[in-house]
Amino acid sequence: IVSIADVSHYVKEKTKLDEEALKRGNSIYLVDRVIPMLPRKLSNDLCSLNPNEDKLAFSAEIDFDHSGKVVKNDFYKSVIKSKHRMTYSKVNEIIAESEEANAEYQDIKEMISEMLELSNLLRETKKRRGSIDFELPEIKVVLNDDKSVKDIELRKRGESERIIEDFMVAANEAVAEKLFWEEIPAIYRVHEDPDKEKIKTLNDTLIKFGVHLKNLEDIHPGKFQTIIEKTKDLDEGYLIHKLILRAMQRARYNNKNLGHFGLSSKFYLHFTSPIRRYSDLIVHRVLGKSLEKFIKEKEKEEMLSKYEVISKHISKTERDADRMEEESVKIKLIEYMQDKVGEVFVARISGMNKSKIFMELENHVEVVYNIHSEQDEYMYDEENYKMINTHNGLEYTIGNTLKVFVTNASFEKMEIEVIPYKE
Repeated sequence: IVSIADVSHYVKEKTKLDEEALKRGNSIYLVDRVIPMLPRKLSNDLCSLNPNEDKLAFSAEIDFDHSGKVVKNDFYKSVIKSKHRMTYSKVNEIIAESEEANAEYQDIKEMISEMLELSNLLRETKKRRGSIDFELPEIKVVLNDDKSVKDIELRKRGESERIIEDFMVAANEAVAEKLFWEEIPAIYRVHEDPDKEKIKTLNDTLIKFGVHLKNLEDIHPGKFQTIIEKTKDLDEGYLIHKLILRAMQRARYNNKNLGHFGLSSKFYLHFTSPIRRYSDLIVHRVLGKSLEKFIKEKEKEEMLSKYEVISKHISKTERDADRMEEESVKIKLIEYMQDKVGEVFVARISGMNKSKIFMELENHVEVVYNIHSEQDEYMYDEENYKMINTHNGLEYTIGNTLKVFVTNASFEKMEIEVIPYKE
């Protein structure tokens, strides 16, 4: 059972609250603050599933057989009373059989063990159908009390994170499939097939790393997952996975069900975060309406038309939020690197164009080598993804590692600049 706070009970259609939520489209998570879609009174209090308090929820109840196949499902409004406020790290401790965590959470230890078993089963099912699972490390900027940068870490994705991800995907798919077959208008999360030209370019690059996609005319997500599995333990694996991700289309919202390529899913939408995404709030309303009454054809047509406009708007607010979130991280990384100007780091080349070589330091901070800032002349061999120094014959190829010297960390350029270190 996946129970989500019933935000639609509090945020009614055509109210000022609803208008503002639609305008925002989603919450924005900057490094040092959150710009919420809904007032904190809702997100942190009324709709927060606090322990030992009765809370209104919307539940998706799904029965699986022992092969991970959905046998039946049910959806209903509910009142739930959670027993513990859990964190990912606490659940990971329970799974790792930490004595302290086991003693504290003895009452839910067996349930967590069953959750892990089901999660593994669902993951195997997704893997068989070819769902893509990127293991890309994500940068986490840790701040001091004064909001200066304390440290840069990589977000860890443990078993508890995977459990929640697997269960959320299962709930989203179950709701999407129900609404689709009942021909009830909704807002779907769609991820279309990759552009053929981009895939051809990607394949040309992958060949340089000793892997390739077979039969480009028949592109299936499982082909990308096979390469990801094959290269995940290689030094250049991270780079290969990033190149695959860049070749994908961007997921977006649509009033038509166009499937989700990355998840290899025929039916997918967002149901599990109505506090921070307007799409989920719409889905809650639609699902609730479908359970209460028969929706007439005329009303369906009106809903479909309205959802087309909303889908375009919230796809844009999501893109805007992503850009702001990325830039807020970049600002803090530049701040972090400013007192490291003059230091030497090991970097891996991740991309290039006619004027720049892009690299990542060992701490995953992205840097750039502006080749025109040097006196040497360079030739860009686009076909082989190489930059050749015509003065001394040195070659820079995607995937290569080298030592670099940090020369500048500029807010004006929004870049951290390096030059190759000459010993």
